[in-house]
Amino acid sequence: MSSGRKRREGNYESINEFGGGRGGSGGNGLNGAGGAGGQGMGASLVVQTRNATLHNNLRVDPKDFRDAVKQLSQPHNASAPYPQEDMPSPHRIFYGRKALVNEITSLLATEKTSRVCITGVGGMGKTSVALAVAERAIQENIFLKEYIFWVPCVEAKSPDLLRCILYAQLRITAETYDGLEPLIAELDASKRRRLLLLDNFETPWLSSNDSAKVCEILVRLAKLPHIALLVTMTSGFTPGDIEWQHRPLAPLDSPAARDAFKRKYQDAAGGHELIADGPELDDLLASIGHIPLAITLTAASGGCLGISPDDLLRDWREEGTGMMSGNQTRSMDDTIRLSMERGIVKSSPEALTLLAILSMLPAGTTGSNLEWWAPALTSSRRHAAVKILRIAALIEQDHGPFATSRIFVRPTIQSYMSHQGRIPAEVRNQVHDACYAFILRHKSIPDDQKFKSDLEAIASEEINIQGLLMEIPVDAPRPNAVDALIAFSLYQSRTKPSTVVASHALEVARSVYNDPHVADRDAAARRVAAAHQSLGKSLFMLDRYDEARLHFEEAAARFKHLPDGADLRNAGEASMDLLDTWMYIGTKHSPELEPLAREAQAHLSHDETDKYHVARGLLGFGHFLWWSHRPDETLEILSAAKALFEELGCPASTAECLYHIGRGFAWHRGDYAKALSIMKKAVEKAEQSGKVALICDILNATVGYLIILGSYQEASNIFTRFLSLAQAIGSPAFHCLEAREELAITVSMSRPSTASDIRAPIAAAAATLMDVSSPPVRPSVFVRSDFEGRAYTPFARDNTHRARIAQVPRHILLCISYSYPLDLLLRISYIRFARLSRPR
Repeated sequence: MSSGRKRREGNYESINEFGGGRGGSGGNGLNGAGGAGGQGMGASLVVQTRNATLHNNLRVDPKDFRDAVKQLSQPHNASAPYPQEDMPSPHRIFYGRKALVNEITSLLATEKTSRVCITGVGGMGKTSVALAVAERAIQENIFLKEYIFWVPCVEAKSPDLLRCILYAQLRITAETYDGLEPLIAELDASKRRRLLLLDNFETPWLSSNDSAKVCEILVRLAKLPHIALLVTMTSGFTPGDIEWQHRPLAPLDSPAARDAFKRKYQDAAGGHELIADGPELDDLLASIGHIPLAITLTAASGGCLGISPDDLLRDWREEGTGMMSGNQTRSMDDTIRLSMERGIVKSSPEALTLLAILSMLPAGTTGSNLEWWAPALTSSRRHAAVKILRIAALIEQDHGPFATSRIFVRPTIQSYMSHQGRIPAEVRNQVHDACYAFILRHKSIPDDQKFKSDLEAIASEEINIQGLLMEIPVDAPRPNAVDALIAFSLYQSRTKPSTVVASHALEVARSVYNDPHVADRDAAARRVAAAHQSLGKSLFMLDRYDEARLHFEEAAARFKHLPDGADLRNAGEASMDLLDTWMYIGTKHSPELEPLAREAQAHLSHDETDKYHVARGLLGFGHFLWWSHRPDETLEILSAAKALFEELGCPASTAECLYHIGRGFAWHRGDYAKALSIMKKAVEKAEQSGKVALICDILNATVGYLIILGSYQEASNIFTRFLSLAQAIGSPAFHCLEAREELAITVSMSRPSTASDIRAPIAAAAATLMDVSSPPVRPSVFVRSDFEGRAYTPFARDNTHRARIAQVPRHILLCISYSYPLDLLLRISYIRFARLSRPR
């Protein structure tokens, strides 16, 4: 057909409508069947018909005429101006995308929504989804097979190459391929719906120096309403001024990732199934980000070698994406490298630097925190770099405002960047220095006014910080590294205790101190003492009291014997921690611990002008007096400490004073109503400070007092909040089990009941605590022993009995028969529930 001339299917009015037909049938279809090339029957028929018309000496055979019409009614089927490629077959192993395939197929069925763009990082399975959509569209008769055209754009690095590939894949010839007019005319000649599947469109869109011309090609195609467009591209944005149905491709969910891995592993292993498919497989899949191509290549490698997910995970940690080698077009490294070599990325040093920085942050970061991690980039350059990297699909950004949205790199790209020196040493050092500065900037104690906001700031970067701190070498830490390790260890002891970073902090601090060339030995010795103390705090919070005691003893001794003289203030704090631990262990009596208590107070109060630490000494000693069951002295000392803390504006320590005072009224005087009013003031101060563990302790006591006073519904409401906070800070497992029992008791008490009403929840909880499948033979309520028994005189006959109670294994303190009165049963249940003497 000549350029610009329309061909009408089934139109017999003018024989000249078939002049210059391109001939051939077939189309490309899913099987890639080509048609006849050249001028073919269409041109031959035109010559014959013209002779018949001009000379009136030749009749046209009707059969030939019908064949010609049929031939010309097929989709454009001419010789190719560029090597044609057949459409690949859909992947046989395809999991987790069925809903998306159905959704996109439905969108393509309607002209109004038939412009669909699938985006995502390399290896996410965009092409696989598009091929599955094409197959589904044929099955549902939305498009005939011969009217679906595969347009691979991976080599279309310019608008000219893109045009040539379009002409080739659509099998349209023209006198020149400099313009789109012949192609558009051919597509518009028939109104039968067609689907153009433009795969890897990021190449022309991002590699071309003239993206405007590339955009013009797409826009002109989109103006043909009967032409559906399905575009895949490794990018975070859709191209052109087109109303796209944008479908960003996410990683597979866990079940689909497992199924895909196991199926590919079995294929590669010659039919042998993967046996070790437990948590170790989940760990491996999480490490590679549930990305389909990474799953396929890793499973193929594992199946071929017959190795386990644990072995593959070790290989991944050692080699990264280098282990994911496939054929030439399916290497993970090549997929990522192509994205990085796009002109838009290579031309921006800021983008490459930001990619290196973000690759060191496994959890990503917020737009506002980018200023910390990339201080060398101005705000405008950070914004520009983020946009470039998102266009190239090297990073991703959550929805929402830039300042609060998370900007992150997928695990495969992180791994690629972390190997073979792709992150320059100066960038690594800058990121580590930024990490240390961030921690030390937000280092504060619970009585600081900014403690609450500091906790939130560190929590927002906790995963990144821990990962970077664990990279600190033992033998050559950078400046501020040890201080950052200790500060972060203290943060974890106050939020969700862990010994991993704290142990590393102690190891690094010791190594620096043992270096004969250390410049400041006193500072190095001080850091070793502080590291011991921070590790002790986490061990204490994890109920590992004997281990915590050893570290507190070491910390106190080291602070007393620093090279440049004793640091009595810090020695006093460590000694108070040690005192608390001994009280909690409960194997020493009050007279044995009083010298330690007085020494700790004296050290904290040695500088009388330092009101804060004078008050801290009073608080610690007041707690010891409460534990020793000396009510009048307790109230006097703690009241003096509270007055000082209120004067200084210290919410956490004020709350702690109120907490101990309230417990004194409850257990020394039996005045639960007074204790409850004090606890309500205490929780207000604790919430002001943001010290979650202290809030938990106060709510814990409050619930018990409400139960004893009969306010069961209020107790139940407060208990629900307590439980959520306890879970957030990672209380030991059986704390939550005991919480389950207390909640059952509280709920059952919110209606009129008798002792028999609570037998079932108590027995069930007792069985859980005892780790048995059925309740004990004699129904009973179990009371925990993680407190010093001698404080509970209402339930201890004498000192011998108290000491015996204190030594009972922690799971069981006392068994109470159901025949006891209900109020006594509730009190005993509360004792079991409340961790009354645990200091924070």
